[in-house]
Amino acid sequence: MATKRVLKPQILVVEDDTAVRRSMQLLLTAQGFSVRAHGSAAQALVDPAARTADCLVADLVMAGMDGITLLGAMRSKEWAGSAILVSAHLDEENSKAAADAGFATILHKPFAEGLLVEAVKRALDLDSTI
Repeated sequence: MATKRVLKPQILVVEDDTAVRRSMQLLLTAQGFSVRAHGSAAQALVDPAARTADCLVADLVMAGMDGITLLGAMRSKEWAGSAILVSAHLDEENSKAAADAGFATILHKPFAEGLLVEAVKRALDLDSTI
């Protein structure tokens, strides 16, 4: 009998803080996701595998290009996945800009690990198990 291959949801993490990026990568991988992580928007935009991500998790404030601009650049390349913004620097204006850009969820740093996992599952329309 042939076995059915189940693909793991692909998550793209773009975060300039190495420790935070690594923590998110390990957490999401442990939850059953396949994770690609980059330290800048520029790195993510030149990675061909980023175009196949099901969900983007991006920091707002990064050198060169912020998370909102990154999502716009990905959308201009016809990327249609879900997006989550994380930041310690959110104000009303940034929150509105993020929502207008199409971020499904905005998480304020620091956040509990479970909030990120649940936000990704909601963004991908997954139940509590993968």
